Amino acid sequence: MQGQAITPQRQELPLAPAAGSTLEHSVLTPGDVRKVIIKRKWVILACLLLGVLVAGYFAFLSVPLYEAKAEIDIDLGRSTNIGISDLVEQNLSGEDASSERLQTEVAIMRSNTVALDVINALDLYHKAPFSDIFKDSPYNGHLTPGQRAAVLSTFSGNLKIMLVPGTNLVEIRFRNPDPKVATAITNAILDAYIERDLRARYEGTNRVSNWLSQQLSALKKQVEDSQQQVSRFQREKNLLGMNADGATLVTSNLQTVNQQLAEAQADRIVKEARYRLAQTRNPELLVSVAPGTTLTSLRQQQSELMVQYAQLKSKYGPDWPKVKEAEKQLASVQSSVDTEINNLTNRFQEEYNASVKTEDLLRDRLEQIKQEAYKANESTAEFEILKHGADSASDLYDAMQTKLKEAGITAGLNSNNIDVVDRAAEPARPVSPQKRRDLMFGFLGGLLLGIIAALFLESMDDTIRTSDDAEAVSGLPSLAVIPHFDVLKKIGVGSSDPTALEKERNARVSADLISYTEPQSIIAEGFRTLRSSLMLSAVDREPRLILLTSSFAAEGKSTCAANLAISFARRSARVLLVDSDLRKGTQHLKFKTSNRVGLSTLLSRESGNEVYEQPLPDLPNLTVVTRGPIAPNPGEMLASRSMEDLLLQWRLEYDHVILDTSPVLAVSDTLSLAPHMDAVFILVRSGVTRKKALSRVRDQLRRANARLLGTVVNDVDLRLENYYTYSKRYDYNYKGYGAGYGVTDEEK
Repeated sequence: MQGQAITPQRQELPLAPAAGSTLEHSVLTPGDVRKVIIKRKWVILACLLLGVLVAGYFAFLSVPLYEAKAEIDIDLGRSTNIGISDLVEQNLSGEDASSERLQTEVAIMRSNTVALDVINALDLYHKAPFSDIFKDSPYNGHLTPGQRAAVLSTFSGNLKIMLVPGTNLVEIRFRNPDPKVATAITNAILDAYIERDLRARYEGTNRVSNWLSQQLSALKKQVEDSQQQVSRFQREKNLLGMNADGATLVTSNLQTVNQQLAEAQADRIVKEARYRLAQTRNPELLVSVAPGTTLTSLRQQQSELMVQYAQLKSKYGPDWPKVKEAEKQLASVQSSVDTEINNLTNRFQEEYNASVKTEDLLRDRLEQIKQEAYKANESTAEFEILKHGADSASDLYDAMQTKLKEAGITAGLNSNNIDVVDRAAEPARPVSPQKRRDLMFGFLGGLLLGIIAALFLESMDDTIRTSDDAEAVSGLPSLAVIPHFDVLKKIGVGSSDPTALEKERNARVSADLISYTEPQSIIAEGFRTLRSSLMLSAVDREPRLILLTSSFAAEGKSTCAANLAISFARRSARVLLVDSDLRKGTQHLKFKTSNRVGLSTLLSRESGNEVYEQPLPDLPNLTVVTRGPIAPNPGEMLASRSMEDLLLQWRLEYDHVILDTSPVLAVSDTLSLAPHMDAVFILVRSGVTRKKALSRVRDQLRRANARLLGTVVNDVDLRLENYYTYSKRYDYNYKGYGAGYGVTDEEK
C-alpha cells in the first residue's frame, strides 16, 4: 500500500437506534453551502445566464425613454387680494394644513382634468405611445370609455409628480420616447395647472358675486315695496301742504338729514375699509387705494433698487462695496416706505374717526327732527319715515351694486401663489434603459434566483452525495471513498503513449478495473483504502468471506468488487472473486472470460473445477468464478446446502473470498448469503442511492444477522468532500483519473 490515500475523516457514530431512523444535519454550514454550489453549479449558471439575458433584452431591445423635468414653487402663504377681503378670507394655519394643501395641489396636477387638457392641447392621440391605443380603432374626435381609460393610464404611468422634501417645491417629470414630446408635455402640464388655478380663483370670486346679485335682487324688491307703501300712505292720508316732492318743510329737513346720514354711513364704511386695509401694512394694497401718494414712487424706487441689488450680488458677491451701498439704499427706501405707510395709516384713521363723529352727529340731528316731525304731524312723520326708509333702501342698493361691479373687475385681476422655478428643457440622454445598471441587476437577480433554486433542489434531493451523508443516514462508518472517474479519459501513468506491452496488458480486462490498469491512480488508492479498512475491521482475524451489496442495480457494485479483489491479490494473498449475482452478473465481461460455466453450473453440479479461472497471468493468485448461465431459480440455489458447503470450502482454500451479489432491494438472493459472511458492506453510489433505500438495506441486513462493517461511497465528486480541501497541499503524484462514473454500460 502506497501511503494514506483518500480515507474520509471518520468519527465514531452510534448505530441508529431504530430501523429507518436517520441522523440529519440541522445546521447549514459553510461547507454545506459550498457543496450545494458545486453540485448545483449548472443550475446557478443557467439562472445567472437567464438573468443576464433578460436584463440584456430589456437593456438593448427596449425603447429608450427621455425624461423632462420642471419645477414650481407653491407658496401657500402668499397674499391674493381679490378686492372684497371683507367677504372672502382664505387662511392657512399650521404646518399640517400647509402640507395637506400641498398634497392637494399635487393631486390636482395628477388629475384627469389636467391630463385631458394636456392631451387635447398637444394632440397626443397621434404620438407614441398613445397612438398604439388607436391601432384597432382610430381616433375620430371622441373617446370610448375604454380608450379614455387607456389614454389616462398611459399618461399617468409616464408622469411623476413629487414634493421636494423640506420645501414648497414640486417637481414634474414626464417620460416619452421622443425628448421633444416629453418636454412639451411637461411644460403643458405646468401651464394647464396654472391656468386651472387662476380659473378656480376667478370662479370662486364669481360665486361670491352671484351671491351678492341674489341679495341685490331681494333688496331691489324691498326698495320697490317701500316706495309703493309711501305713495299708498300719502294717498290714503291725503297729506297736503307738501312741496313738489310731496313733503313738508319738516319732512324735507328730515329727508335731507336722513340722506346726509346715509352718505355719512357710506363714507364711514369706505373710510373704515381703507383704515382696515391700511392696518395690513401691505404696500401693494395701499398703493391701490392711494395711487397718487408718495408711496407709489417709493415702491417703484424700491423695485428698481431690488433688481439692481440682485444683479450686483449675483455678479460681484455680497461683500462688494456697491452691493453694500445698494443694501443701504434698500434699507433707506424701506424705512421711507414704512414711514409713508405709518402716515397713510394715521391719516386713514383720522378720516375714519371724523366720519364716525359726523355719523353720530347726523344721527342725533335726525332724531331731533323726527321728534319735531312727530309733534308737527304724526301722519307726516309716518310718511316721512316711510319715504326715508325707501330712500335708505335705495341708497344701500346702489352701494351694494357698486361693490358688486368692483368684485367682478377685481376677479380678473386676481394674483396666484404659483411661481415657475424651472421650465422643462429638452433632455440630452435617455433615463431608461440604463444598460450597466440593468445588466448588474440581471446578474445579481440571476445569481440570487440560482442560489434559491439550488437550495430548493437540494432540499428536494434525497440522494446521498458524500461519505458524511452516508454515515449520517446509516449510522455506519464510511470505509472508503471511490472518486468519480471516466474510463474513456484515463491518462497513462508513465507516458501518454503506452507501449505494446501495456496495451496487451490493458486489453485483458475492461477499462474500469483501475486497480489493474492504473495502479498508481487515486482511484486505485481508494480501493486499497477499502482493503485496509476491511483488514483492520478485525485485528485478530482477517475477514475471509466478504460480501459486497447495494440497494439497486447500476451502482458500481461489480466494478468495486473486481477492483477490491485485484487490490487484495496484489498483497500476494489467495483471492477468490465470486460473481454470485446469478441474474445479471458481469464479472465475465470485466475480466473478458467465458461465461459458459460458472457458479450456477457449479451449484447444479454440472461442472467442476473448470469454473475456477485465473484471468490475469501477472496475478496468478487471483481466481474468478463467473455467474455462469442464468439459472431458473437463483434464490433457491444460493440458499441451498451446496452453497454453504462451497463457502466452507472456500474459507479453507483462500485467504479472501469476495462475493459480488445482487442488490438487496431488487431481489432477496443476498439475504441468504449475508449470515455466513465475515464482513458485509454496502456500496452507495453518489447522487443515485437514496437515503431511504440505504436505511432499508441496512435494516434488512441487520434482520438477516449480517456482520455490517460500514458503507463505501462510489462515484464521489471529491470537491464535495470537505476533508478533500485540506489535502490539496499534499502531492502524491496521482494520475490517471478524469471525470466519469466508474460504471460500465453492462452494469447499467
